[in-house]
Amino acid sequence: MKIYLIALYFCFFFLPNLFLNFLQYRHIAKMMKVKAVLLSPRDYIEAGEYALSKLRLELINECVSFVFFIFWILWGFQWINLESLHFASMELANQVAFILLFLISLQMISFPFKYYQEMVIDKRFGFGKQTIQLFIADFLKGLGLLLVLGGLILYALIFLINHLTYWWFWGAVFVLGVIIIVNFLYPTFIAPLFNTFTPLQDAVLQEKIEKLMKSVGFQSNGIFVMDASKRDGRLNAYFGGFGKNKRVVLFDTLLEKISSDGLIAVLGHELGHFKHKDLIFNILIQGIFLFVLFFVIGSLPSELFTEIGIKKTSANLVILLFLFMPIASFWFLPIVGFFSRRAEFRADEFGTSLSSKRALAEALIRLVNENKSFPSSHPLYIAFHYTHPPLLERLKALDYDI
Repeated sequence: MKIYLIALYFCFFFLPNLFLNFLQYRHIAKMMKVKAVLLSPRDYIEAGEYALSKLRLELINECVSFVFFIFWILWGFQWINLESLHFASMELANQVAFILLFLISLQMISFPFKYYQEMVIDKRFGFGKQTIQLFIADFLKGLGLLLVLGGLILYALIFLINHLTYWWFWGAVFVLGVIIIVNFLYPTFIAPLFNTFTPLQDAVLQEKIEKLMKSVGFQSNGIFVMDASKRDGRLNAYFGGFGKNKRVVLFDTLLEKISSDGLIAVLGHELGHFKHKDLIFNILIQGIFLFVLFFVIGSLPSELFTEIGIKKTSANLVILLFLFMPIASFWFLPIVGFFSRRAEFRADEFGTSLSSKRALAEALIRLVNENKSFPSSHPLYIAFHYTHPPLLERLKALDYDI
């Protein structure tokens, strides 16, 4: 049975993912030899090299993840066993600690890849600005959130598994509720742990943004500038939070590199998501995914655990959920991507009604140039990995001549 589970992971996740990355790698390498579009010839080649560097790192990461999966299926459950944790009188805490050890091991495996991406590749291509001290501080803060918030969430989830017959249903409801709460709290409680947010000082720009938001009935608790430049040189802006906790966040790098008209066009696009209730739809999609995943894990027969050589405990159920989540996510991505790309076209159309097609198109081109985004991708790779349409398609929809 262990070999069948490994074969399942290999055939339905590792191999297809490897194939998609190969198609994308070959496509970019081929397109780098043709005439540059949207970018200068030098930046076009550099954007291609940046994309290829990330794909090579991702390939190594996927191979290591596969080895990690094999380890856990063959030996991990027995090697790190509940008895070794010395929580004999606290069964629930025992199982939470076991899962946290598993999640920490995942974090430690991803650490060198994250370091190489942000501190080596990003710096080589002019994006990375952070120091090693800041990188480690961010990692430790993330680890602390995992232990504290993750521990509390796991404690509640294990309790549901132990005490409810249809735990998979209520577990999915609980996790979906956690996702909603985290999105609500993120702008004011979680994001400030990593970045500094200061009120926008440009009175003229603030007035324009407030007028823009008022025109669509969007109420926020403020417009803030985030010190993104201390970590990264790329440009971005977003609306965060729910209800009265919504706020507008502008990267300081964005204010330095894009005109006020371009910024209004970008924010108009984001307001299009609000107007079309795309956030609510995204939560609905996540809910469907969670219910399917929890149902499958909750329906696993006890004989499966016996053949693997482990007990059907709550902790083992949750770890299996984490181990097989990549497979479920991978095949769910095309559905998410399809609806997400459609939403982006709608948001573009709405954004142009608040500014102009040309203003939005030029702002998008500016973002591609500053972020060194390679403008071409393989169609199959787009279907699985892109939540936004390729820029060339968006510009075509905006009637912009390249």
